[in-house]
Amino acid sequence: MVHGGRAVLVTIGLAGAGILFGAIAGGTAFTFVVLVAGARVSFEVFEIGAFFGAPLGAVTAPLLSWLLLRRVPLGQMFLVCSFGTIVGAIAGWFTAAPNEEAVDWALVGAFLGSVVAATTLWYRARARSRSTAPNLS
Repeated sequence: MVHGGRAVLVTIGLAGAGILFGAIAGGTAFTFVVLVAGARVSFEVFEIGAFFGAPLGAVTAPLLSWLLLRRVPLGQMFLVCSFGTIVGAIAGWFTAAPNEEAVDWALVGAFLGSVVAATTLWYRARARSRSTAPNLS
């Protein structure tokens, strides 16, 4: 059981790490999109992606951590969820219709990619704990 004060501090720490990893994931995804489009890549391109990724990471990191990933090591969680976010954002960007806002689709894709990655981690952690649980029959 986690006490209230400790839970608040952990949540703030998760949000801070989510900001960092979300910014890295957003910057990486947008830089990749710009690179594939053949445009000139600069640090400003990374900053634009980071601007959109940071708030998404700030919200999703604590939520996914507390709801699904309490038994997953933090490093593994941030690495896998960041990768899922990058893949989802790129997929969302390129699946947007020509008359739609690609940034909106990229954000939805990033969120979905992160949730899919978190769900996969949850499933693996659950299967691992079942395989190591003592057989009481």
